[in-house]
Formats: sequence, structure tokens, C-alpha cells
Amino acid sequence: MADDDAQKNDQTDGSKEKSGKIGLKTIVLVVGLLGVEAAVVGVAMTMWAGPGEVQAEIVTTDDAAAENVHELMIVSDRFPNHQSGKIWLWDTEIQIQVKQKNLDYVQRVLEERNAEIKTGISTLWRNAHHRHLTEPNLETMTRQLTEYLSSVFGEDADGQPRVYKVLIPRCVGLPGDG
Repeated sequence: MADDDAQKNDQTDGSKEKSGKIGLKTIVLVVGLLGVEAAVVGVAMTMWAGPGEVQAEIVTTDDAAAENVHELMIVSDRFPNHQSGKIWLWDTEIQIQVKQKNLDYVQRVLEERNAEIKTGISTLWRNAHHRHLTEPNLETMTRQLTEYLSSVFGEDADGQPRVYKVLIPRCVGLPGDG
């Protein structure tokens, strides 16, 4: 019996050694094949896919200067609002951003139609709901002003609105009645 156990141990040790050598050979073979495959794929990609074409747009300084943005003060005033059932005075400042190419036209329209523009803005503020005037980012008022001022200043020759952006840096509500 002892001889049978010893013989079994010798056989199992031998099979362990054989399986270890076969496993090592398999691993070396697989790693070698992966290396050859990576090399073949790399060579094929460099042969078929050449470098991409470089495309650049040359912008002259006149074109770049025409795209510069300028801010213009439209109005800085207090507008009343009664929509909440109480009188509120809204201390408001409104500015617009205009591209350089539209600056002269917008300034000319501002000078010619100043009272009309201020009246239109005042009407927007008088008719606004209180919740629109108290929005954190004044999205509704900005949208309404953008629509109104776009109708006043129109579009440029490229079909783009002359008013690039409407800014409301100040809109503070003050109770009007004590």
C-alpha cells in the first residue's frame, strides 16, 4: 500500500510538471501571436490611413475686427409695475451687445428713436408679471427684450440680428407705497 501511495505521488508530481510546462508554452505562444497581430495591424493602418488633410481658414484683421463685440447702454431708469397689486419701482439698467460691423447703424437708430425705444421697454416692464421680474436670471424679460429690440434694429446684410445679446445687469425692485 505504501508503495502504491508513493507511486501515485510520483505520477501526480510528474503530471504537475508536464501541465506547468504545457501552460507556459501556451502562454508564450499566445503572447507571441498577439505581438505579431499588433505589428500587422499597425503596419496596415499606417499604409492605408495616411495623414489627414489640414484645413485652415485665413481671417483677415478686418473680418476679425468686424466680429468684435461692443456694449451699448440702452436705458438706465426706474420703471413702475402694478401687476402684483402693489406699486413697485424697478431700478433697471439694460445694455445690448453689438458686433463692430453693426455698431454705427445701431448707434444711429438709438439716437433717432431713443424715446420710442425707452417707451417700448417701459411698456414691457409695466406689463410684466411680478414673477418675471423676480426670476433669478431674468430669462423671460431678457427674451422679451431681445424680441422687441430685434424688431427695432432688424437684421444685417448677412441675415443675422444686429443685437448680439441683451444684458440686464441691474433690476432691483423697490416697494413704491409705504
